[in-house]
Amino acid sequence: MSKRTPNLAPGMVQLTLPLSSLPSQKLKAGSLRTSETVKEALRQALRSCGLSRETVADELTRLTGENVSIHQINNWTSTAKEDRSIPLEQLAALTIVTGDAGLARAALECSGWSVLAPEQHAYYELGRMTAEDRTRHRKKRDLLERIKA
Repeated sequence: MSKRTPNLAPGMVQLTLPLSSLPSQKLKAGSLRTSETVKEALRQALRSCGLSRETVADELTRLTGENVSIHQINNWTSTAKEDRSIPLEQLAALTIVTGDAGLARAALECSGWSVLAPEQHAYYELGRMTAEDRTRHRKKRDLLERIKA
C-alpha cells in the first residue's frame, strides 16, 4: 500500500448533501420498523401453505444453495428473538415455496411500494398501457391544435 495521497484535480471539491434534502428525512424515526409485521406475515404464510417447516427449510436450501435449517425458520418467526431477521436473499424462495407474497408486502407496506402477484401483473400492464395511450392522445390533440392555429 502506498502512503502517498492521491493527486486529485486542483479545484475539485466533493460536495455533501445536507441531511434535510434526503427523502427519508420526511419520515418519522422508527416509522419503517416492520420486524413484527414481517414475522407475523411469515408465520401466516407457513400456516397457510400446508407444508411442514422441515419441508420448507429443505426447499429453501435447495432453491438458494444456502443451508437453511428448521431452527433458523423458528428463529425468524419467534417474537422473542428480535435480533434474528429474515435474510433478504431468502425472500424470493420463501414467496415461491409458500405461495404467499405477504412477506414482501409486509416488508414494503410502510414505504408506499407494493408487490403484485403474477396474476395481477396483466392488470398492471393494461393500466400502464391505458395511461400511456391517454398521454399520447393528449399530445396528439395539442399538436393538432397547434397545426390548426
